[in-house]
Amino acid sequence: MNTKKYIEFKKKRELGEILTDTFAFLRANGKPLLSVLIKTVGIPFILLLAAFAYYTYSSSTVMDPFAINNGDVSNIGNFFISFCLLIVIGSVTSGLMFGSVSHYIREYIESNGSVNNDTVFQAIKNDTGSIILLSLLVFLIYFGGFVLCVIPVIYLYVPMSVVFSIYVFTPYSITESISQSFNLIKNEWWMTFATLFILAIVVGLIGFVFSIPAFIYTFVKTFTAASEGSLTNPSDVFDWVYIALNTFSSAAQFVLYIITAVATVFIYFNLNERKHATGTLEQIDSLGNKE
Repeated sequence: MNTKKYIEFKKKRELGEILTDTFAFLRANGKPLLSVLIKTVGIPFILLLAAFAYYTYSSSTVMDPFAINNGDVSNIGNFFISFCLLIVIGSVTSGLMFGSVSHYIREYIESNGSVNNDTVFQAIKNDTGSIILLSLLVFLIYFGGFVLCVIPVIYLYVPMSVVFSIYVFTPYSITESISQSFNLIKNEWWMTFATLFILAIVVGLIGFVFSIPAFIYTFVKTFTAASEGSLTNPSDVFDWVYIALNTFSSAAQFVLYIITAVATVFIYFNLNERKHATGTLEQIDSLGNKE
């Protein structure tokens, strides 16, 4: 018997309610949700950490003054490759996380809180290819916005934040989900942006704690090398210890991204209720059936 308090998703919420219910949902469902994510996002997550470690290493070697003086551009090439790998793998991994969270919540809603993880895993498995394709399309949309200007990227972030929820919770195709995301945030952009902005601050503050070890190590090593007069190559500061600490920090921050993934589902249903009142109509229908 399920003794957890069921959280209704299909209703209007203000900013504070979205944040409160996000953390309430994670407190009650964090462990089973994490077990699903380990199965669905575990391997891409490991690849992402490897890509980030490679990126951190290559970005540190770009600052090698000896290579620059000798005209060695291989470090720049490695940096470019590592950056591209990080962006692509990061986009796919992030998309799989958002898709997996949306599928978990879909099962949560359909089962009235009694989630069957095997059912969730199978649904995600069936949708993996589509979710990856959607992730790459979202990346291309961001890239196009970046080429145009910084402001369009900020604008695009709002509709793209709910596109995975639209794809999972509606019968729309991949391209239709992208199109519907813009329709959904129409006249609601500022409210949605404010919610995502506050959420980013909260998640960022929590994630900053995990960045402290790398920051302290870098400060101590830089100060020691400077006092000893041995800081001839700035890239020496970014050794394997720094790379390991920085990778750990990034891993922790990515795990915290689960908070954002859950919150975007609440945001989707909030917008959907304001536009279509789907949940309200379902409640009216259920009352009529009882009578």
